[in-house]
Amino acid sequence: MTRKTRPGVAIVLVNMMVLVLVPLVIYLLIYTTSALKHSSKEKQLGMAGALANSSLVDLMRQFSQNYYEGHYDPQELARDEAFRSAGFASSVTEADAAAHRLYIEASGKYGGNAANPLSDKKLHAAVQFISDLTDFGTMIDGAFTISASNITYYGKWWITGNLSITGSNVRFAGGPLIVGGNLNVSGTNVAVDGDVYYSGTLSGSPDVSGATFSFYPSDMVYPSLREDYYKVNYAYRLTSDRTLRFNAYPSSGTFTVVGTTITVPIVESGMIILGENANLTVFGTVRGRVTVATTNTSGSKGKITVGQSSAASDLLYYDPLTGATTTSAIYGNSIALLASNGIALQGKTSSPAQDLTACGIFFNRGSQNISASGGSSKKLYIYGTRNKPVTLSGFGGGNAMAYDVWLNVNPPPGLPERPVLMTWHMR
Repeated sequence: MTRKTRPGVAIVLVNMMVLVLVPLVIYLLIYTTSALKHSSKEKQLGMAGALANSSLVDLMRQFSQNYYEGHYDPQELARDEAFRSAGFASSVTEADAAAHRLYIEASGKYGGNAANPLSDKKLHAAVQFISDLTDFGTMIDGAFTISASNITYYGKWWITGNLSITGSNVRFAGGPLIVGGNLNVSGTNVAVDGDVYYSGTLSGSPDVSGATFSFYPSDMVYPSLREDYYKVNYAYRLTSDRTLRFNAYPSSGTFTVVGTTITVPIVESGMIILGENANLTVFGTVRGRVTVATTNTSGSKGKITVGQSSAASDLLYYDPLTGATTTSAIYGNSIALLASNGIALQGKTSSPAQDLTACGIFFNRGSQNISASGGSSKKLYIYGTRNKPVTLSGFGGGNAMAYDVWLNVNPPPGLPERPVLMTWHMR
């Protein structure tokens, strides 16, 4: 028995294939082609973005290798357009040295022709340079025990070793508290207004308003000062023991070498005063940005003393709004004391004894604590930052140590600065 074919059915099937399958195939081809082009474009844009990002990484690498130089110098920041594997990378910078800020526009061009790239991307970023010497109210390299009670520490607190708190009513205001070792709290009413980081163990129950992290931030590297930088970049050098009085009046900032006729103007951009193998004593009213650094080749040299025992000799800032003095660097006046062999705070002890107020950045490269001596009924007031505990002698109770938040905005010259990426926008 034979089956007869039906030509009409075959024609219907062919028509259905033409009407359904052919459009489907055409659609798939168009979709695949479009997806391939889209994927290729995405790859090109990704490569262009990576090329732009490489310029920013290159600049950040440069900044992280040198905390002193190359942050604002056009010659150090200049980059020729360079071919990197699949395209070109370049960057344009705009430095704001007064604000310690750098604006970066990085370009990435994918393709072999920089004038006619297949894809291009632009990266806009702002880098703020911040010194740990101004950012932390207290920095201590090593272990420390806080035995005093009824005390408040203002500003960020950073210690690389163990921290033991045996005193009561101790408060860390302005956090965070960063501890590179164990944090042992045996005193009562110990509070931290912010986060706490510790790399060892935590014993006790401090009252922490923020979060508690059982690790030490990997980017915390205790600052070290480059003595050779100050030997090369000083604006005024002293080679024997001297006393410097800062003068804010009548119309511009100067300092006088006491006992001589020498008076030196403080330049607007700031200046570094170097005491080479010398002990220096400083006091007065600072107008401008000043860094006083010392070096020593013998154990008796390289000390910086604030104040004098025989006369009232505070270290303050000039307030241009009132024409008087202030304890804040808000108006662009600031000072850093970078001593190679100790810092001493000396209040007036001769009759009548007086309080001592000392403003600035106090960074002692020596091993000893910062010493403070004064009248038994008088007080010590410190406004700024410090890197050592302060050992008191003679001063009565009620001493104050306050962090100056404006030092980050108006830092003295010649401090090591780390780059902080503030904004990052790709388009």
